[in-house]
Amino acid sequence: MSDTDFRKANVCIVGGKGRMGRWFGSLFQKAGMDTITSDLDDSPLPETSVASFDVVILAVPVTAIEGVMRSIGRFIRPDALLMDISSIKRDPINFMLKYSQSEVIGTHPFFGPSTASLLDQVVFICPSRTEKWIKPLRNFLEEQGAKITEIAPDGHDKLMACFQTLRHLMLTSLGQTLIRLGFDSHLQLQATGAWFDQLLAMMRRQFEQPSELYADLAIENPYSSETLKLFSDSLNEIANLVSTGNRDGLVSAMDEVAHFCATEATSNVSQWGWWRDIGGDSRHIEV
Repeated sequence: MSDTDFRKANVCIVGGKGRMGRWFGSLFQKAGMDTITSDLDDSPLPETSVASFDVVILAVPVTAIEGVMRSIGRFIRPDALLMDISSIKRDPINFMLKYSQSEVIGTHPFFGPSTASLLDQVVFICPSRTEKWIKPLRNFLEEQGAKITEIAPDGHDKLMACFQTLRHLMLTSLGQTLIRLGFDSHLQLQATGAWFDQLLAMMRRQFEQPSELYADLAIENPYSSETLKLFSDSLNEIANLVSTGNRDGLVSAMDEVAHFCATEATSNVSQWGWWRDIGGDSRHIEV
């Protein structure tokens, strides 16, 4: 293509029978793009055939990306675009760069397969080795209504250790605690109040997704352990304050968080120093 136009690209989605692979296949087909999917359930797509595609998208589990790239990476054209849509960015991008000579842009659509369209949905992008494809990709996503957040791979993973891993495992721990307390939602839910009911609804919604997905996201994220250690340390400190009857210490801990909440409620983009520290683009702060 002399004038790079994402809409005119022919696309191969590797892992196209998965939920997000199917979602993006449908998106591209509705946009009139020539789209082919390859999956384990299909007759194997010849490895060399990826050379015929302008855009190759990896929609496989994060644990499978290196193996896929070992197989097909050398056949992807240098002028083609190679993308992934996984929720972890540092290692997948490194594998794409290592095993191919193509342009590479890591992406993370921050929504699930039940989403109706890209309208108002956040998509993280990590341009890693690209000249001609970055603008056409951004244009396509923005035409579809997406909110683009450009961020460095490490910065993305630090953010996801908080936004995803911490949330997922907090809810897992909450569920285990309720089980061990003998909580019976059928008998006790009426006494919980609206706030706790909302928390339980959030937990139920999370576990409508495969547990393997959340386990892989936690284990593969290089910043999960340090994030969870901070959470564990904080919870142990609070438990100790309660067990020792340290009312002043407990009030102080709560006041610290209350001050944080009040500060966040009145802050603006220019005050988000942490966002710049992890490589975020302050022009796209919608997350």
